[in-house]
Amino acid sequence: MICPCCGHSREISSPECAACGAKQVGPPLAPPDVLMPKLGPSFAALACGAVIIIAFLITWVFIGDAKVGRALMVSVLGDSLELTKEMVRVDSKLPYYRIFTFDAYRLAFYFSAGAIPISLLGIWLGRRAVRLIKSDSAGFGGIRIARVSYALAACLLIVFSAVAIASIPRAIERGRARRAAATRALMYELHVQALQKYHKEYGAYPHELADLSRVNASGAPQSDYWEHNFDYRPIGVIASKGSAISLSNYTLVSAGPDGEFGTKDDITMVDGVIVDSQNENNSIEGLPARSFPRR
Repeated sequence: MICPCCGHSREISSPECAACGAKQVGPPLAPPDVLMPKLGPSFAALACGAVIIIAFLITWVFIGDAKVGRALMVSVLGDSLELTKEMVRVDSKLPYYRIFTFDAYRLAFYFSAGAIPISLLGIWLGRRAVRLIKSDSAGFGGIRIARVSYALAACLLIVFSAVAIASIPRAIERGRARRAAATRALMYELHVQALQKYHKEYGAYPHELADLSRVNASGAPQSDYWEHNFDYRPIGVIASKGSAISLSNYTLVSAGPDGEFGTKDDITMVDGVIVDSQNENNSIEGLPARSFPRR
């Protein structure tokens, strides 16, 4: 038995504890007639699934200025109540909001990073609870809760895994689009802060990007998101006989993610305007070709 004073084990027949010297004042208490089974393992498995579902629903309803929650409230309660009338007055499109499934699918992708490991934990806890109950039915209970928890965690694992796998290509494409957008922003920044500034001061575009230092534009970006240098090519025409070349146009090209010019992922700017890759040749051919003064 355990000594109530120091917690050390001692023989029941011993009149005092050998560790602390506490003496026994009466016989040990009799064990209870009815021993309640432990439900902790079963409820621990159930908690994993419950946490995922509750967190997902709360986030789905209240994320993004509670758009889904307000739309559901208007759909269920109608627009006759004072509260829903105010909601519709602020956002007249609420009664026509019908992209609940899309919002849930998109949220499930972001939730999958945490829902998948928690679901795996729920499966493990559910199996453990079932094994404990089968091995010691008197000490552990809640076999139905454990089985339901196991099935719930398995379903959640399948759903979130399927959403995550199906969304990977789309996520990769969105990442590419963000990187391309960042490169286009850098090109616009270079055009506005450096090339245009140089053109206003000298009446022509520079021969090369290094010349931008003349207008104190050395801090302007000269490489894209992937840290590849831009390919800058000025285009010049002759204003009149005997005059110098006037660099009145230019092309600015980013090699894109592959780092090679002349491929379909290139990003091309012509005189401050981003052009489509399929129309790139037509746009550039429309510019006057570089010519040199006659002697």
